[in-house]
Amino acid sequence: MYHRIPLSIVRLHLSVLAVCVMAAVYLCLQVSVAQSSDDDNFVDVGLVIFDPGIPVDKSTHSKLGIFPEIRKAEAKYMPVMLRETLIDSGDWGVVRVLPEPLESSELLVTGVIVHSDGQRLELQIQARDATGAQWLDKAYIGTTTPSVYPVNVPVDPYSQVYAQIAADLLAVRRQKSASQLSEIREVALMRYASELAPEVFASYLSSSAAGMYTLQRLPASDDPMLARVVRIRNQEYLFIDTVDEQYARLAEEMAPTYNLWRQYGAEQADYRDEYQSRVASKTSQGRRGSFVALEQTYNAYKWSKIHEQDLDELALGFNNEVAPTQMEVSGTVFKLSGSLDTQYIEWREILQRIFALETGLPPAP
Repeated sequence: MYHRIPLSIVRLHLSVLAVCVMAAVYLCLQVSVAQSSDDDNFVDVGLVIFDPGIPVDKSTHSKLGIFPEIRKAEAKYMPVMLRETLIDSGDWGVVRVLPEPLESSELLVTGVIVHSDGQRLELQIQARDATGAQWLDKAYIGTTTPSVYPVNVPVDPYSQVYAQIAADLLAVRRQKSASQLSEIREVALMRYASELAPEVFASYLSSSAAGMYTLQRLPASDDPMLARVVRIRNQEYLFIDTVDEQYARLAEEMAPTYNLWRQYGAEQADYRDEYQSRVASKTSQGRRGSFVALEQTYNAYKWSKIHEQDLDELALGFNNEVAPTQMEVSGTVFKLSGSLDTQYIEWREILQRIFALETGLPPAP
C-alpha cells in the first residue's frame, strides 16, 4: 500500500537538500581557498650547518672551554633542533638542513656558535631570502638554571633560543605580502636555473653590487628547459632530504649523552663561579696549596678529562659516521661516499653533468 507524499513536503526536502549541498560546496571551497592562501604564504627554509666558532689559536681552546670535536658536532646538532622547531610551528614550507650553503634557497639561514656550554648558549643568526633581502642578523642568548637538568630528552635545555629565532623569522614573513613571497619563490627558481644554465636563464634576473636580485621576466610555464631545471632541482632536494634524515638520526643518538655532558658542564661552571667569588671575597674554603684546594683542582681536571673523552668519542661518531648514499637519476645509480658535505658537492657536480648532456649546454662553472 503506497502513501502519497504532499508535493509541498517534497519541495521542502529538496530545498533543504539543495541548501545542504550548497553549504557543503561552499565549505569545501573555503577550505580550498584557505589552504591555497596558506600555501602562498609558505616559504621553504634551508638551514646551513652552523659555523662552530672554533678559534684558530689552539692554545685558547682550553681557556674558553671549547672541545673542538664536540663543538663541530654541536654545529650539526643545533640546526637539527632549529629545524624541528620550525617544522612543529607549521608556519613554513619544507625545512632542510644543508651540508653546504644553497644560495638559491627561498630562505637561507646561517649561524655561528659564539658560546656553548651547560650554562649559556649564544648564537649569531643571519637569514636572507632569495632576493638578497636580509631577514635576520641577530645574537640569540639562552641561559639555564639547575632546575632544567637532568634534561628530559627530546626536550632541549635551550629550546627557548630556537623558539625565539622561529618567532623572529615568522614576524618578518608576516610583513611580506603574498606577491612578495611569490616573487621570492620565483627568484629562487631563476637563481637555481641561472646557476645551472647561465646562457639560457641569466637574463631573467638582474643583480646589484649589494647582492640584491630582481626578477626581469619568467619563462613560459611549459618551457622544456625549465622543466629540466625543476627535475634536476628536485633530484638535488632528494639528496638533501636523505642527508637531513642522517643528521636527525645522529642528533637523536647524540642527545642523551650530550645533554648529560651539558648538565655536568653547568655544574662545573657554577662551581667555578662560586669559587671565584669566594676567592674575590677572601673566604675561600682552602688556602692555595691546601688539600681542599688541590682536591677541587683535581676534581675539576678529572671531570673535564672523563667527559671530554666520552663525548669526544660520541662527537667523532657524529662528525664521521656517515653511511654511503645511493642515488638514482636518469636510470643510473650513483654511490656516494665520504663526509656529507663531500657527497653533496659530488652529487651537485653529477647533476650538472647530466643536465649538460641532456641539453647540449656546457657544464656550469
